Amino acid sequence: GGTAQAGDLLMAKQEALALSDRRDDLQRDRSKARAMLRRWVGARADEALQGTPGPLSRPLDQLRSEVHRHAELAQYPAMQAMALAETREAQAETKGDWSWEVAYSRRDRRWGDMVSFQVTFDLPWQQERRQAPQIKAKQLELQRLEAEQEDVTRRHLQELEDSASELAALNSQIERLQSAGMGLAQGRAELALANYQSAKGDLSTVLTARAQVRETHWRLIDLQAQRDTLIARLNSLIAD
Repeated sequence: GGTAQAGDLLMAKQEALALSDRRDDLQRDRSKARAMLRRWVGARADEALQGTPGPLSRPLDQLRSEVHRHAELAQYPAMQAMALAETREAQAETKGDWSWEVAYSRRDRRWGDMVSFQVTFDLPWQQERRQAPQIKAKQLELQRLEAEQEDVTRRHLQELEDSASELAALNSQIERLQSAGMGLAQGRAELALANYQSAKGDLSTVLTARAQVRETHWRLIDLQAQRDTLIARLNSLIAD
C-alpha cells in the first residue's frame, strides 16, 4: 500500500487541527442560535428538534394574490375609510341644514281648525370658504394614504419575487448537490484512497479529496438551512 511521507503526516495533522477549529466554530454557532431561540420560546429552546421543516403553507401564486393581507398593509383600509368619512363630514358642513314641520290645531267652531306648515333652514354664510382648507387637507390625506398603500404593496411584491427567485435557486443547488455533487466528491475520495493503497497516489491527495467531501456536505447543510429559513419567512408573511 501507500506509505506516508513526513510531509504527508504534517498535512494530516494540519487537517486534524482544521477540523477541530471547524468543530469549535459549529459549536459556537449552535450555542448562539440556541440562545437566540431561548429568547423567543424560553426553556423549549433546550428541547431536541424533531422532524423536518415543512414546505410552503401557501403556493407562491397565492401569496402574490394575498399580499394585501400582509400585516403592514392590513391597516390601510381602516385608515382610508376614516379619512374618507372625515372628508365627507367636512363637505357636509358646507351645506345648509333645513327642516320642515306640519301642525294641525283644532279650534273653536267660530274660528275653524287650522293647519300650519313651517320650514326652517340655516344659511351657511362663509361656511364653504372656511371649510375649504379642511376639505382640501382631508382629500390630500386620503391621497397620501392611497399612494403609500400602493408603494408598500409594490415593495412587498418585489420582496416576494426576490424570495421566490432565491428559493428556486436554493432548490436547484440542493438538488444538484444531492443528485450529483455528493456522489462525485465521494467517488473522488474513494478513488484517491484506492490509488494511495496501491502506491499510485499520495496521502495529500486522499486528505484533499476527503476534505472536499466534508465541504460538499457542509455546503448542502448550509443551503438547506437557508432554504428552511426562507420558507419559514414566507409562511409567516400572511397571517392565517
